[in-house]
Amino acid sequence: MTETPVDLLVRRIDRLERENRRFRRAATAIALGVAAVFLMGQTVPKSPAVETQKLVLKDKRGKIRAVLGEFSEDEPFGLLVFDANQRIRTKLGLQEDGSPILALTDDRGVDRVMLHPALGLRVLGDGPSVTLGVNYGNEPALHLNDKDGWTRAALVLTGTNTAPILKFLDPRGNARAWIGAMSDGKAQLLLMNRPPPTQPGRAGDLSRPNVAATATLEVDADGAMGLRFFRGGTIWKAP
Repeated sequence: MTETPVDLLVRRIDRLERENRRFRRAATAIALGVAAVFLMGQTVPKSPAVETQKLVLKDKRGKIRAVLGEFSEDEPFGLLVFDANQRIRTKLGLQEDGSPILALTDDRGVDRVMLHPALGLRVLGDGPSVTLGVNYGNEPALHLNDKDGWTRAALVLTGTNTAPILKFLDPRGNARAWIGAMSDGKAQLLLMNRPPPTQPGRAGDLSRPNVAATATLEVDADGAMGLRFFRGGTIWKAP
């Protein structure tokens, strides 16, 4: 059957209308895309920083493994790291007084290693502990502390004559004996009486005012030896 001029005209009009509809849809999509890019550019923050009061990191099972921020009133403000059983094992942050602290805990939640500006480095057992730091006389010292927190032995580098001294203290922090090597080459062994009651010295405080030595054994750098006894003054010495 031969198409008439009218049929050809109708077919061309239908084709033009289909092409026109496809063009309008494409133009609309392009316009929407441009508008979306423009709006996204307007809403992107000028700074890449993320601001929040607390950041919580969880593992794939939904358990908390780290918290950055304030976790509770009992813990320092900072970074807390948890083990798989939700126990805090590491603390790095600021205490209520503003002092920084780093603490490593065992699986019972007991602090075992602590680093603090005032306390120095402390390693704690179930009773005794070890402290490495600077005492109140601004002297570097290594302290061995008993289960009650009293320093029982300390290795100190004195600030007056840069002499290394090993001190032994009684259960209330009173220095009773020490061995030292003075900067002038003299070696000394001192045995001291118990001083009158003073302010107790906990771990890290080795300052004791006017502790009188009751016996002193000395060896000079040239080999000369001496032995002295005191009780309100020298009462016997040799040679």
